[in-house]
Amino acid sequence: MFNVKKIRILLFILLISIGGLVIKDKYTSNNEIYVLSEEDSKNTADNNLKTEKHKDEKDLKVTNKEITVYISGAVKNPGIVTLNSGERLAKAVEQVGGTTEKADLNKINLAIKIEDEMHYVIPEIGQEVNDNSENINDDAVSNNKTDNSTKININTATIEELDTLPGVGEATANKILNHRKENGNFENIEEIKNVNGIGDKKFENIKELISVE
Repeated sequence: MFNVKKIRILLFILLISIGGLVIKDKYTSNNEIYVLSEEDSKNTADNNLKTEKHKDEKDLKVTNKEITVYISGAVKNPGIVTLNSGERLAKAVEQVGGTTEKADLNKINLAIKIEDEMHYVIPEIGQEVNDNSENINDDAVSNNKTDNSTKININTATIEELDTLPGVGEATANKILNHRKENGNFENIEEIKNVNGIGDKKFENIKELISVE
């Protein structure tokens, strides 16, 4: 009888001990602190650095997008220039040698941002501005639209003048001059497509920049 009572007491004590261990383990698991190893911390930092670097490179790529424009009129070296997107007209004019003494600086807004594939004409003093030209802030910088006084006359133009046309290099300019010598003057601008090396695509790029009178 005594042994049975003693055994019951021992079992009771054992059950209480087991219950205490279970409660302690549960409490500890709920408050467990995770510590990254030195290697894990380094990998996390490297991944964050790569992400930031990729973002910076992407932003830089967008910022450095190149655009090409044609500058003519009262500038020292009319021609095509390539600049970064967002550049001002002043930068493009600088690339062609700056303006001449005949340039009407009162009618030029050199602060405007240039746009890709556009033609900007710097007017001379006393030159009438084309009413159809696109002016910004009432300034007389014609944007991709010019009158005959600013176009290149393909019947009288020199090799140097023809060389400033988009896609027309010195070789093609020579072909234009030879065509004039052999066949006479062009009766209309479309006839320039009869010159070897000037197809429909190239004609579309220069048709707004040339004339026959």
